[in-house]
Amino acid sequence: MSLYQRGNVWYYLFYVNGRRYRGSTKTDNDKEAGRIYARALAAAEAGESLKPRRPPLIQDFVKEFLEWLDKTTLKQRTKADYKNGCRLILRSPLRGMRLDQISKDDIETTNFHESLASRDCAMRTLRRLLGKARDRKLIREAPRVKRPKVPGRERMVSDADEQQILPVCPRPLRDVLIIMLDCGMRNGEVVRMRWEHVNWEGAFYFNPEGKTPRARRQVPLSERVLGLLRTIREEQEQKRSQKQRKRPRQKKSQRQPDYSWVFPSTHAPSGHIELSGLEHRFRKIARELGIQDDLKIYCARHTFGTVAMAETKDPGLVRDVMGHESLTTTMKYLHPETANIKTIIDRRNRRKSAEQATATSATDAAKPTATNLATEAFAAAV
Repeated sequence: MSLYQRGNVWYYLFYVNGRRYRGSTKTDNDKEAGRIYARALAAAEAGESLKPRRPPLIQDFVKEFLEWLDKTTLKQRTKADYKNGCRLILRSPLRGMRLDQISKDDIETTNFHESLASRDCAMRTLRRLLGKARDRKLIREAPRVKRPKVPGRERMVSDADEQQILPVCPRPLRDVLIIMLDCGMRNGEVVRMRWEHVNWEGAFYFNPEGKTPRARRQVPLSERVLGLLRTIREEQEQKRSQKQRKRPRQKKSQRQPDYSWVFPSTHAPSGHIELSGLEHRFRKIARELGIQDDLKIYCARHTFGTVAMAETKDPGLVRDVMGHESLTTTMKYLHPETANIKTIIDRRNRRKSAEQATATSATDAAKPTATNLATEAFAAAV
């Protein structure tokens, strides 16, 4: 017996090397059942198991996903985003679920992070991860992942914000924020600054690489930033000379700071400070001061773009300094103050009111008054 029918559904039954194989084709079509039976027979003769593989848990498949990610030719920034998304997924309740159990509702009701940008990163990663599981035939289909709408950065660091935050910001957070405000560099570019790229005579910093090809550029340094960099360099030289004089016995596992970085770190694998710690510290300080969560460190770059455009009126120059590929991107960073528009409207209204008052005075002077008319009538009668 090879194929037989129970009710409307066809089943197969056969033997290979003395082993019995039986199962349902899950169809009532005899031709389709015959094709399924032929594939099952070929798989059994090849020594393959006819039982479907149970989909793994999310936390187990993430390991395979990360191994595949390291082998791909994706950009390093894309890889970093996916790795951050995997970190957020593993911290969520989804990590203990099987791939075939995750539904659209599970994804939409999971709070990956309080930040919309981080939530969007987790959902992008989850969509790619489930797509990879579908390609490997671990699941039949992947649920549709609807990404949240992340609003653009519209907030700027106002003068009041700067006066309120800078005095209470610890270093190096305060130093990074000042450089972003005065130079318009990306926060990732600031933490990767090296002393060899600082031109003291020309008062500019050469940024060797970044998010786009145009990120390789010369960035002008303000007097405030130059003074800040001199202070940092003097402090590093003092620390280095003190260690050379004392020469303490260091453990082999203890790392020494690499002072070729402007912001060195002995804890980070990169050798310089990382962004995550700075951003968390900034948000904690801002909340303690009662500042809303829409103010991020990156808003300092938007502030620079707005001020630079308002003063120079040169979009091309601002684009080159900020390292953008196109002017369209630069224009997204410009947030002119609404107070300026209010000032212009008020000035126009005052000018119109003054013109109307002058015109009314001239008209009134030209019109004959009642006294003048009476005087003229009396003179005519005499």
